[in-house]
Amino acid sequence: MGNVFYDRSGKAHVIGEKKGTERNAEKKAESKPSGGGKSSKQHKGEGRRQAEPRGSSRDQRRSGRGRSQGRDSRQDRNQRPHPDSSRRGRSRGPQKAPEIQPDWTRLKGIIDKNKRGSAFLIFDRRDLEDVFIPRFYVEQLFHGDRVEVYINRSGEIETLKVVEHRFKEIFGKVYRNPKTRDGVLVYERKKAKEEILLPSVPHEVKEGDWVKAELVFGEDGSISAEIREVIGPTLPASFDIQMVAGEYNLTEHHSFDAVKQAESYTLEIPGKDELGRTDLRHLPFMTIDGERARDFDDAVYVERTPNRGFKLWVAIADVSHYVKTGTALDREAYTRGTSVYFPERAFHMLPRALSEELCSLKPNVPRLSMAVSIEFSREGEKGKIELFDAIIQSCRRATYTEIEAEKEESRHADLFELYRMLRERRSLRGSIDFDFPEAEIILDEKTGEPSDIVVRGRNDAHRLIEEFMIAANEAVTEWMIERKLPFIYRVHEEPSAEAMMKFRKLAKNMGVQLADRGGIPRPKVLAEFIRTLKEHPAEVVLATALLRSMRQAIYSATYGEHYGLASMAYTHFTSPIRRYPDLVVHRQLRAALHREQKSEKKLSQDEIDSLQNELEEIAEHCSYRERIASEAERESIRFKQVRLMAKHLGEEFEGKVNGLSERGMYIQLDHPYCEGMVTVDSLKDDFYQFHEERMMLVGRKKKRIFQIGQRVKIQVVRVDLDSRQIEFELR
Repeated sequence: MGNVFYDRSGKAHVIGEKKGTERNAEKKAESKPSGGGKSSKQHKGEGRRQAEPRGSSRDQRRSGRGRSQGRDSRQDRNQRPHPDSSRRGRSRGPQKAPEIQPDWTRLKGIIDKNKRGSAFLIFDRRDLEDVFIPRFYVEQLFHGDRVEVYINRSGEIETLKVVEHRFKEIFGKVYRNPKTRDGVLVYERKKAKEEILLPSVPHEVKEGDWVKAELVFGEDGSISAEIREVIGPTLPASFDIQMVAGEYNLTEHHSFDAVKQAESYTLEIPGKDELGRTDLRHLPFMTIDGERARDFDDAVYVERTPNRGFKLWVAIADVSHYVKTGTALDREAYTRGTSVYFPERAFHMLPRALSEELCSLKPNVPRLSMAVSIEFSREGEKGKIELFDAIIQSCRRATYTEIEAEKEESRHADLFELYRMLRERRSLRGSIDFDFPEAEIILDEKTGEPSDIVVRGRNDAHRLIEEFMIAANEAVTEWMIERKLPFIYRVHEEPSAEAMMKFRKLAKNMGVQLADRGGIPRPKVLAEFIRTLKEHPAEVVLATALLRSMRQAIYSATYGEHYGLASMAYTHFTSPIRRYPDLVVHRQLRAALHREQKSEKKLSQDEIDSLQNELEEIAEHCSYRERIASEAERESIRFKQVRLMAKHLGEEFEGKVNGLSERGMYIQLDHPYCEGMVTVDSLKDDFYQFHEERMMLVGRKKKRIFQIGQRVKIQVVRVDLDSRQIEFELR
């Protein structure tokens, strides 16, 4: 029996084996340079391949820089597409879907498609190897589509269907068919390239114009596009946020029903809401956030205990009181999964009436909250943990800058003393502290044009709040584990042995070694390694490569440790205004707390099993939405970096070599905070070869050397908004 592919309209198509050299060509995976080095991903088999236990290939893929700058990509872009070459939704004809068998396993994953048209299915389950999908069968799939498959007992994929489309709206360039009224919409980015049929092109649209289009998925499996807005020959910066949102299927505005429901709640707390809640308005909580923050999830307070220890109070906005399961607000929050923060503005998970008003812990007004108190001895040992359905009233809306300036004042002595104690203890247990520089975009809010990009400041006030939030997350997880009830955990699995072997090789080539005997190191070893990198020329490169060698943290209803934090019990509890998993965690905590307070009977095993399954679905969905949001945020920053450097074409800047591959050097500028590439083709004084084992580019004749951390002077020679690429030449 052949595999069955479900097209975007839901029709089933039998997937058969392909023969000859075409199949062999499709088996080749795309090479990707890793954190300064080079690597290639190898895939075994195609079509009905087994879902094998995952080795290092996924880790290797994650470590790749995934850049595609250079001469070849420019040549591809300059080739004008022929309208007849566009995606027309060719179908092999509907086939009857096979009956799902009881012993088949249902899995979900993401389509990873390259510019050549071949693709891989990356499973959500991290112990399964990626599956190769032949090119012919992915014509109706886009890069980033979320799919569901059923796998039989032999580990073979039986069915595949799209459960969430990556695109609904798309920005691209139009190329007309000179003989007809139709044309092609070309969408090209760093990784993906699609040519989509435009059945009708308005007369006013010129060749190469940018347009905003809506995708149409036909019942026969065809895909076409309808132009919704003609932008013109250039893409203004004001469209950046719409373009990125379209590429990641993100929605800014909330539905009428969700907004109406949010606005139906009053800002005053009715007297009935105070019943059954612990009144903590006498405690001087304060919020500490950035200058531009408007949604205040958390407030903190530290007091001394009689035994000269500390009691940390962390109060979190009680979103679960307002956003009830199954309501319009809940359905929309679940779909979004998280707020998304762009340089221009945020796409909030909840309507502003809640996120910036009723749920926000604004100063000098009462607010409902879930609060946790954690006692610590004077040595920092954790003691009693208590959870409260509470009412609080923040006494101050402070900023990180203000608290940093005031940290030596006596009124903050307890705050900072507890912070330093918790930070030291977390460091001693082996928590890995990646403190990467982050780009802050300075832009014109009306036009969206960037005027500068700087490194975002980070101080002890930032770290204090981070430390207190980690403590609260761990405390509520421990509290819930004691009650042996279903829960959503934040899980970070240990890296694979092969990924660590590759990282050791990279570090050794750069003159640094891990202090261990191989295999999978304890977190403490890696934490110490990061500390030894301070002031090393390759600090950022190696720290980034180490991060990419690790697995990505996920949400899970199955208990697991957090490797990076060296934590035995962890969740996300502190941001329910902007993260759906936190909201669900609050619901589970409140339910358990109320059950104890009212001495209600325990959940039956059937109720526990049902809740466990429900939480697994939520965790899986939220992990996916988190990845989408993170990718979109990174892409929006890259977009602004390219736009800014477009204003500096021909100008010279100083920076340092931040990565190397066989294709060239990645240069991080000092200011503005942007990265671009110097290709080996642009180095005209010699023929340069990449020595992976020494992490160098070496001239064959003159023996000139380029290596990580080396200072260079460059000139900006080319930028490309389509592919988000910046190219430099040495000066």
